Amino acid sequence: MLISVSEAEKLIDEAQPAPRLIALPLIEAHGYVLAIDIKAERDYPPFDRITKDGIALDSTRITGKGQHIKLSGYAQAGKPRVVLKEMDSVIEVATGAPLPQGTDAVIPYEEIDKHTDGVVLNTKQVRAGQHIHAQGSDCKKETVLIKKNTIIASPEMAILGSNGMHTVSVYAKPCIAIVTTGDELVATNAKVKSHQLRRSNDVMLQGTLQGHGFTNIDCIHVADDATQLYTEFAKALNAADVVLITGGVSKGTYDLIPDVLQELAVKNIFHGVRQRPGKPMWFGKKEHTLVFGLPGNPVSALTCTLRYVVPALKKMSGQIEQFTDYKTIGEAIDVNVSLTVFMPVKANANGEIVPVSHNGSGDFTSLADSCGFIELPGDTYHFYAGERYPFILWRTPCLA
Repeated sequence: MLISVSEAEKLIDEAQPAPRLIALPLIEAHGYVLAIDIKAERDYPPFDRITKDGIALDSTRITGKGQHIKLSGYAQAGKPRVVLKEMDSVIEVATGAPLPQGTDAVIPYEEIDKHTDGVVLNTKQVRAGQHIHAQGSDCKKETVLIKKNTIIASPEMAILGSNGMHTVSVYAKPCIAIVTTGDELVATNAKVKSHQLRRSNDVMLQGTLQGHGFTNIDCIHVADDATQLYTEFAKALNAADVVLITGGVSKGTYDLIPDVLQELAVKNIFHGVRQRPGKPMWFGKKEHTLVFGLPGNPVSALTCTLRYVVPALKKMSGQIEQFTDYKTIGEAIDVNVSLTVFMPVKANANGEIVPVSHNGSGDFTSLADSCGFIELPGDTYHFYAGERYPFILWRTPCLA
């Protein structure tokens, strides 16, 4: 019995294991999801920090432009805080240095004339606090700098590093096995006979998952033989958190996968979704391992991977909130089925989405002309220009 897209989504969500906690060196943590709140270990900045090269002084002792003042030391970045010992003097300072004790303002070099015996001011007014990055002005000690479940990107790397987080508590990313099946498929570098096809689903799905940050992937190809399928599936189920199988899940004589999975005690959660493409999609679970049986047609396999597998992998990796994009269709669309339709589209000159001509779920060559697909709900046959529907990119944003 076919189930709806929303029902399939719900069943996949309910089957997912809880994210697993691991500790990673900071340098390896980019792209992972934080498992804890990160709090400031001290004030930021941790001292009154000078922001201009020049001189530091007590602003209350400034009389005005042309005043001559003695130099009595130098404050350097990376050195301990110095003290203004002679009250009627100034201290030469460098950007990044701690503000010398006894001073409350900085005058940049552009506003002084420096001489061998001191400096002459070229400014009429000096304000207390000028050119000083005050201690704790960015945040106070124990402030939450990064919330739990945040994806670690470049800004978070900087914060973690400055906060002394050499090792970071994150959620593990799933180990994935991609299993392609079919006697008609040969390796990409093999000589292809007239009745054969070169494999494309494995490299397509591997690239898709890598583009979303999942790199722990093993690819396996198995012939349409029940014994070989049993052996290779058993290995994959033992080694991976998620197994993606392409081909062999329909109703043909050599579509052996559902029966083999049953022999391996993989629980059949659903088989068949009211969607096009991807109606024969199969989903199950054995202990903590999720199994997605995807149709062999490339467009079906890619669509189901982006619609179901990638969101599941993200949740397993600790991502809670997942962005859903919507696009406006630029022309009316008619469909002739009651199924949910995942329709390849491209952008028109106005930035609206319009369908791309293609020859069904086996026509992967047409995808190069499209940017992604929209999800048109089932039991509706006419969609009007100007309406908005969920949209998923084929490519990750950096490759779009």
